[in-house]
Amino acid sequence: MDERRLSYFLAIVEAGSVTAAAARLHVAQPSLSQALRALERELGATLFDRVGRGLQLTSAGRALIGPARQALLALDAARDAVTEIADVLAGELSIAALATLAADPLAELVGRFRVAHPGVTVQIGEAESGADAGRLVAEGTRELGLVHLPLARTRLEATPLGSQELLFVLPPGGELDRRPLTPAALCSMPLIVTAPGTSTRELLEQAFAAAGVVPAIAVQTTAREAIVPLVLAGAGAALLPGALAREAERRGARVRAARDRPRQPAGPAVVGGARLHGDRRPRGQRSLT
Repeated sequence: MDERRLSYFLAIVEAGSVTAAAARLHVAQPSLSQALRALERELGATLFDRVGRGLQLTSAGRALIGPARQALLALDAARDAVTEIADVLAGELSIAALATLAADPLAELVGRFRVAHPGVTVQIGEAESGADAGRLVAEGTRELGLVHLPLARTRLEATPLGSQELLFVLPPGGELDRRPLTPAALCSMPLIVTAPGTSTRELLEQAFAAAGVVPAIAVQTTAREAIVPLVLAGAGAALLPGALAREAERRGARVRAARDRPRQPAGPAVVGGARLHGDRRPRGQRSLT
């Protein structure tokens, strides 16, 4: 199957029309249409229904998206393997990361990777949950995912990276008490949380469930960057990864651990989607970890 035709097909899917895809690819529209028709003839199926001036994916077209992405990733991996033999690493590495792991450990991992391989451009996208990150890797949209273990998708390979410390961040003022918070204190603590289903919210709910406490939600926000400012303004407390909690402490917040300090016991993990096609991991997984 022709790589160029698959690339054109995915470009049309992402752009929503042949015209927009042609402009994005800097390809003449007739050439793109011809390649699409050739791919449909090769597969013996119609991939798009023409609806007015637009295109709508058929069931066959929707079924092709995942395998097409994986096929292009496999071809990229083959080229990368040849390139690595000559010890010249270049290209692009795409990562889906949970917001709770983006600062720690991802920032340090990417920093080390870039120092070792300055020719590689790294793209980092946020995943709302571990399942979301796994889906992006399985579909071939991202090469790696950074999630909390255990994995929901057993077909993906996981590399444990360690555990992550979680700390409560409280508003400035009050007594300077560094003793761990008791379940009774947690029960009465007004909390700033993200929306249900997000990784940050899941961590908080797991920590409170382990302590046998129902969280008292004071503020719910979809803007994670607002959590620390809300804490500093006195709106409530928040549960944050250790690196973010210590940064908040430098800005004036108080930091406390729970009596049974919440951690991710299995730790974050890098998920390599290229294992879906065989034993070769993507170039970034070997170097990033």
